[in-house]
Amino acid sequence: MTQPTPPNRWTALRETVRGATRGAGVRISPLTWVSAAVAALLVVALVVGANALSAPVHRDGRPTASVTPVPAPATATPTPTPSASGTATGEPSGSPSPEPSTSWPKVGSSGRFDTAGLSVDAAGSSGTLHRYALRVETSAKLDADKVGRQVADVLNDPRSWAGSGSVRFALVADAKKADFTITLASPATAKKLCGLDGGGSCVDGGDAVLDASWWKGMPSTYASRASWQAYLVNHGVGRLLGEKSQDCAKKGKPAPVMMPQAEDLGGCTSNPWPYP
Repeated sequence: MTQPTPPNRWTALRETVRGATRGAGVRISPLTWVSAAVAALLVVALVVGANALSAPVHRDGRPTASVTPVPAPATATPTPTPSASGTATGEPSGSPSPEPSTSWPKVGSSGRFDTAGLSVDAAGSSGTLHRYALRVETSAKLDADKVGRQVADVLNDPRSWAGSGSVRFALVADAKKADFTITLASPATAKKLCGLDGGGSCVDGGDAVLDASWWKGMPSTYASRASWQAYLVNHGVGRLLGEKSQDCAKKGKPAPVMMPQAEDLGGCTSNPWPYP
């Protein structure tokens, strides 16, 4: 036997309304039916929504809500430590920096000298006039006249000792008329003349002796050979004038010309002049 189909919500509602109106003898207009239908739809929607909210949602596939994964812990990168030179490195700031090294040209000792045969007047007219001759040991293979002209240009520069206004210098061709001599000698000869050992300059009586191998070379503290040679001249003549050795007074400032400048400048910058 076939079971009767149970009435759905729409049929039950319609029958209820019909029974009520049939007993009352009232005729329902189409507009009334439409209003009742809309009201019924609202009731059904509210019932369905309440069921949806109260019942858990089970779906296959992706979850209904997206979850942002927790970012992985950041790896700490050590901050580079500035080195003494200002360049960022990974080394500790206390790491010692290598000392600059220079390979000086080899100059043999001949014991013979060429004297510059030209004269160059002193610049200006104020200050005590000092006449000097210049000679070069032949084994250094340097042109004495060319070196003489270069030395004269240095000593006549207003940044040199003449800049004080108390002294001035003139190169003379006749060594007999000179008050002192500037000699460029090999290391071995310089050691014999004034005990110079290790390069640089020294004083032999009333004369200045410059190491010819240092004249032909250049240390890492200087970028220009001409500036380095100007330093050798001014440092050597400064010794004759009785100037004392000095140290770097303030980092970042020009080094005193009477400071040794072949290796460590102590934080100062290279400087070949007494009055830069």
